[in-house]
Amino acid sequence: MVKSKSNLLFFIVCFWGSFSLSAIAQEHAIKGRVTAFSSIPLSKVSVVCKGSDTEVLTDEKGVFSLVCDEKGKLKISANGFYSENIKLRNFADSDSVIVNLRYRNGEKNFEIATGYGHISEEQLTYAIQHLEADSDYSNYQTILEAIEGRISGVSIRNNAINIRGATTINSGDVPALLVVDGTIVEFPVFVNIPPTQVKSISVLKGAAASARYGSRGMGGVIVVKTKSTD
Repeated sequence: MVKSKSNLLFFIVCFWGSFSLSAIAQEHAIKGRVTAFSSIPLSKVSVVCKGSDTEVLTDEKGVFSLVCDEKGKLKISANGFYSENIKLRNFADSDSVIVNLRYRNGEKNFEIATGYGHISEEQLTYAIQHLEADSDYSNYQTILEAIEGRISGVSIRNNAINIRGATTINSGDVPALLVVDGTIVEFPVFVNIPPTQVKSISVLKGAAASARYGSRGMGGVIVVKTKSTD
């Protein structure tokens, strides 16, 4: 009877020992980097291991590291950006999790994203105005819809495009100059450009606009490159 109890105790100890080792083996160190617009690092981004209380924030280079269940998920979120959920089952200890968060367009999200310190105003302004990093415009019905939806501070009315902050109070509401593949075009020509043919859209204002287009760029300049230039 004593021997039987000893064997039972030994079995229980071994069982719980193997169970604990198994539980430990299910966790591993995860490292990664969070960016926006394919290359700009995002800081102070929340990285949470779902199912646990583990949370870390990315550093100024967008880098993070934490320990998480290898079959778990990471929730990566930043104010002003769309969140991402990443499954870890396909990642090994030596792998890096690279996540590119999509920016939520709009002036409010601009203030939120920069206000929380995820990205600087200069970086976000440049990324919004130079959209080569995400140049798929095929989901838009018109080029005006693409511009209004993706460039902050732009308004379209009375067959003209106006860029906020491009003109002074004394100069009035001057419409933006429209340039397509290096040629200045009128509004009716501009609006008929199929979004599927657009390669990139850039916005110039202030000194940058004046340096290239003189007084004609007083209201800012919208520069479009089409795929026909390839």
